[in-house]
Amino acid sequence: MTGAEFDLLLTFLERPGRVLSRDQLLDLTRGRDGDVLEKSIDVLISRLRRKLAENGANHIFKTVRNGGYQLAAKVTYLDQHS
Repeated sequence: MTGAEFDLLLTFLERPGRVLSRDQLLDLTRGRDGDVLEKSIDVLISRLRRKLAENGANHIFKTVRNGGYQLAAKVTYLDQHS
């Protein structure tokens, strides 16, 4: 997994169930760079879907028409103090 893919996945894990637009994802992962295009998020989502599906995690991201993307998997946090 590349650094950009990891940052994107972490962004979704920190905001489970929320629909995030491409603009929001760009701002939350890499900030607004003049060289970064909204379509780069689509490419990263596609790569993550493929890589995670290879490990049995199919349909982890939901595409929301005119909205963006949503993490479709349930997120459970483990209590690290136990």
